[in-house]
Amino acid sequence: MSLLEAGLPFDAVGTTIDFQCGSGLKAINLAGNLIKSGQRKLIIVGGSESTSLAPNKQYNPKDYRYKGKDIFFKRAQFSPYSIGDPDMIEGAENTAKYCGITRKDMDIWALQSHIKALESRDKNKLEDIICGIQTDKKFIKEDENIRKKPSLKLIERAMPILNRHGTITAGNTCSTNDGAALIIMASEDIVQKYNLRPQAVWIGGESAGVDPNLFPLGAIAASEKLLKLKNLKIADIDLMEINEAFAVKVLAFLKHFNYPKYRINVFGGAIAYGHPYGASGGIIMLHLLEALKDRNKEVGMAAVGVAGGLGEAAIIERCD
Repeated sequence: MSLLEAGLPFDAVGTTIDFQCGSGLKAINLAGNLIKSGQRKLIIVGGSESTSLAPNKQYNPKDYRYKGKDIFFKRAQFSPYSIGDPDMIEGAENTAKYCGITRKDMDIWALQSHIKALESRDKNKLEDIICGIQTDKKFIKEDENIRKKPSLKLIERAMPILNRHGTITAGNTCSTNDGAALIIMASEDIVQKYNLRPQAVWIGGESAGVDPNLFPLGAIAASEKLLKLKNLKIADIDLMEINEAFAVKVLAFLKHFNYPKYRINVFGGAIAYGHPYGASGGIIMLHLLEALKDRNKEVGMAAVGVAGGLGEAAIIERCD
């Protein structure tokens, strides 16, 4: 529907991907493989999400999960109950306990995310990739979720969401937002034919599966597979972008790879900007592109841990 609404011709083919938080990054990887195989020459990829307009969802009355005409569910089932189908908060709590990550560590990371995002906005670091939108009431030209005065005390004041002994709070977790991202990927001959100026080369992408009860670790698993596939080491990656749905996801990655904190999510992450599910994969890729230019670095990797125990990762190399 979106391509027709945009005025593209009827013979343009569109595909909708449902890969939850990893949808945008999955679209990039699928497009990269299609172009690399020669099946396509140019593909517009990205994603969009409007959580504010999400419809009420209800099971069919014939389904055993149906609870009544006025009872709705917030999300679909991601894994068999026999294995475990945790809520996102529960999965994050499981991961924090499994990896030995403390509430204090998560709160401090959340604060840093807001500080980096605020600084990036004030210095217009992302202005080249932000497209303003005119609504009925105002013109929106910047992310609205970033805290104007980040405070560790305010973050520490947030109560645990799952139970009073928990570590995951609204302060160290992203909010759900509306958003969209768009990226054009093309073959080398198309770039030359139309005299385009590419910002980066897609090196490759990879998917991975993990225990659904520890789904945030999907970003680690996908990154490991991709590094092995491309015969690279984590030290070869100059900058990283991880979808920051929870602070624990990034901290688990840092702990596993012993990766330098200053080289990951350099403009802040989803804790500060928000998390529009379908768009987030495209957003972190755009942030990665801008970060490589800003820091004059060459190789970057983006990764997402996905609900249901999945992961997606992609590596790019900046063009001169």
